[in-house]
Amino acid sequence: MLRPTVPEDTPLLLALTEQTGMFKPMEVQALREVFDDYFAFERDNGHFGFTEEQDGRLVGFTYYAPAYMTDRSWYLYWIVVSKDQQGRGTGRVLLKAVEDHIRSLNGRLLFLETSSMSHYEPTRRFYLKNGYEITGVLKDFYSDGDDMVVFRKRL
Repeated sequence: MLRPTVPEDTPLLLALTEQTGMFKPMEVQALREVFDDYFAFERDNGHFGFTEEQDGRLVGFTYYAPAYMTDRSWYLYWIVVSKDQQGRGTGRVLLKAVEDHIRSLNGRLLFLETSSMSHYEPTRRFYLKNGYEITGVLKDFYSDGDDMVVFRKRL
């Protein structure tokens, strides 16, 4: 069941994110700050957070917002699926919900970014499989040898 993220979800979603093994400690800390800002004021600025719950267990979430100073472009900041649910369609459900919601708000483009590191290859394949195209690569963005890969999809 997809539902709005609530403040009480934060500790569980941080733990879920950490347990995927995909994110550095500083990224998990940044997510804590994202949630703090979201509940403090970003919801009022048009940001959205949704959580996927299955049988009373949180198994994934998304966080996205309009890209400021653009004509109806959006940015997907976070999409995370618990390690044991990856490859079972949960990510696709979350991504489709994000896209459908943005379409309902008359959004026209959705952008997202990920790392070029080899352990992110399944992530990049996921986006390509779901109709995204690579629109740019920023060499050595995250660190030497770790490029930012930017994806987009016209909605």
